[in-house]
Amino acid sequence: MRMQKSDDVERAHLLVEMARVAEQLEEPAKAQGLYDDALAQFREDSLDPLLQDVLRWKRTLLRERGDTEAAFRCYTKSLQIATEIGAENLQAHALNCLGTIAQRRCDHKETERLYSQASILAQKAGDSRLLGMIEQNRGVSASMRGDFAQAASFYSNSLGAFEMACDNEPMSWVLNNLGILHTKIRNFGEARDYLERGLAIAVNRSDTVVENVITLNLAEVWVGLGRLDNADKFCEDALEQAQRRGDHLTAAGALKVRAAIERQRGALDKSIATLRIAIFEAEGSEDRMLHAEMLRELGEISRAVGNPGAARSAWREAVDSYHVIGASQEIAEVEAKLQLLD
Repeated sequence: MRMQKSDDVERAHLLVEMARVAEQLEEPAKAQGLYDDALAQFREDSLDPLLQDVLRWKRTLLRERGDTEAAFRCYTKSLQIATEIGAENLQAHALNCLGTIAQRRCDHKETERLYSQASILAQKAGDSRLLGMIEQNRGVSASMRGDFAQAASFYSNSLGAFEMACDNEPMSWVLNNLGILHTKIRNFGEARDYLERGLAIAVNRSDTVVENVITLNLAEVWVGLGRLDNADKFCEDALEQAQRRGDHLTAAGALKVRAAIERQRGALDKSIATLRIAIFEAEGSEDRMLHAEMLRELGEISRAVGNPGAARSAWREAVDSYHVIGASQEIAEVEAKLQLLD
């Protein structure tokens, strides 16, 4: 292993500690700069174990902020280092994270290949926590394809593993995904229960990222239940949190929900303006699902203002985007709306 000078490593440790504090203070730009400074302390050929940690924390920050390409570069570098030092658990972790990027980019074959390799290596390494994370990601993939029974099975396996390990952090992730799953099948009561359990864990852990995401998903549940005042409150909280953290994707998602709330209240001009801001926030991201959902909402607004031609165009484009993702349920739902227009 190529070693670093102790002074460089010590300086990197200090910079990382400062970056972690910046994240806790919801200063993502400052945290990213500090991670970059920490990475600069390592030689190009360094295999120091701390380098893996710095790359992991930076890539997580990048992914959460919607910078998919930069996160991909960090994951690739991590895989290269993990392979060189022969660390199977670190290889599995990097492959799993690369799988999430492939999934966001809608490369289904690559997603499954990466998750499969990650699973094999995690089992070899005896890393049950990582196996639980991979099962969860497979659940997300199955849910997106509309295979809800398989998704529920993956999530159940994952949640059981984390509960047995008393590991609250990933438990909150799985509970969030179970909430999303039950929202999709319009089982809003169970969705709310799962999300509130996850939110309680996130708040107790001061995990602002997960708290933000779950708050937004609860807003969608309240929309589904027709409780628009509750939905508006949760949506406003989610938007404020996302903007404070510099998270453009979550902010765009919150604005998309706000546009739906305004449409259902009959404030159509406000709804159109809000959705335009959402589209601007999401510009440059590679989140095809969010793009399709915004097109779907654009169709709803267009129909509400009495413009069936614009509604048809938006929904057809949404269907095309859903086809790229492989989101079978969403395709069926939007195609049913198109048939009603014809």
